[in-house]
Amino acid sequence: MKSILSKYVDKFYFKKWIIGICRGDINDIIRNKIFDPQIQWLLKKSPDKFYADPFLVNLENGNLNILLEEFPFDEDYGKISLLKLDKNLKQVYYKVLLDTKSHLSYPFVFKENNKTYIFPEAAKSGKLACYLYDSENESLTFIQDILNMPLRDSTILKQGDKYWLFGILSEENGKDYKLYVFFSDNLLGPYVPHMSNPVKSGLDGTRPAGNFIVIDGVVYRPSQNCQNGYGESITINKLTQLNEKNIIEEPYMTVSINRKIRNNSMIHSIHTINVIENTIVVDGEQWTFSPALQLRKFIKGFLDQQKNNKYKRR
Repeated sequence: MKSILSKYVDKFYFKKWIIGICRGDINDIIRNKIFDPQIQWLLKKSPDKFYADPFLVNLENGNLNILLEEFPFDEDYGKISLLKLDKNLKQVYYKVLLDTKSHLSYPFVFKENNKTYIFPEAAKSGKLACYLYDSENESLTFIQDILNMPLRDSTILKQGDKYWLFGILSEENGKDYKLYVFFSDNLLGPYVPHMSNPVKSGLDGTRPAGNFIVIDGVVYRPSQNCQNGYGESITINKLTQLNEKNIIEEPYMTVSINRKIRNNSMIHSIHTINVIENTIVVDGEQWTFSPALQLRKFIKGFLDQQKNNKYKRR
């Protein structure tokens, strides 16, 4: 009875992803297996779009530069945007950097030779591309396509003299994720598929949820737990073996939102975590009680569906 009631009650809530930021030592979090920082939630008030998949790009004159996915509901696709915060974690600047008119998300950041490369997810285009980030001009410049595959949430680890690219392919209904790994001698490829692909499948512990974390010489891979719903929590995997023949990892800890903390009371889910020095950035799904807004959303969806059906009959 309780589950049936909650199923209908949550229909009255408007849900959207927002960005959270906090100070914390990721070394202590991993070693102690406890994630319980005081998170400051940003970009909370806009009802017409959500913000997700944050990656910290750099610290610049005391400011934090964050790349993220901006998703306007009326346009129905994601863009890559830049959010600047001051040393007190207050917003000072915001700008859309990349709009391809096709969905973009998860702007993975990789730094090498004083250059910052961005690999945004563009699965709907069927390709994974690389861009160069220019901090002075605040721009992204296309370099080249990396893989001709609709790979999602691609995340790269450099270990030894090889680059290892992790990403998932998923069914359209989102009922299963399959993890694919590729390796190369160069960041921009060409990449070779791992002989064990897909190396892993399932809704928990498969889909990447942020950059790799290396603590005490051990590699940890954040991944999404979507077992009971999209972005429910993050499973941190411990990578125990990575070579051209074998890839082995095991669940190490869970990162979830402590809703007993006042700031987190309306945040229900988390699916990205990234770190620079003592700063941690995440995203969270915010629930706002708003029956009127949900009713308008339902009516708009119904009318759009009727319009689409009318065109199909022609």
